[in-house]
Amino acid sequence: MSRVNSLTLEEIKQFLRLDTDAEDSFLQILLLLAAEMCVNYTRQELPDPLPESCRQAMLVIIGYFFENRNGTKDGLPVIVRTLLDPYRLPKF
Repeated sequence: MSRVNSLTLEEIKQFLRLDTDAEDSFLQILLLLAAEMCVNYTRQELPDPLPESCRQAMLVIIGYFFENRNGTKDGLPVIVRTLLDPYRLPKF
């Protein structure tokens, strides 16, 4: 079972309503991508345990890239920034 800062593959599959293992490899990649995007946006490492707002942001990111594999959408949903803004360090 893959785990990045307390977010598991099973939780992701439940969020996406998947009941097979067919997408597990892709979901593991998306989990790493979501964590990296959160770290880059907040400018700090993710805490463990992961705050619920960060968990939700990661799930939204994973869901976005799972549903939009060809990148045809205009960008990530605004809610991702809203969820992560309280953890974002200022840039000097």
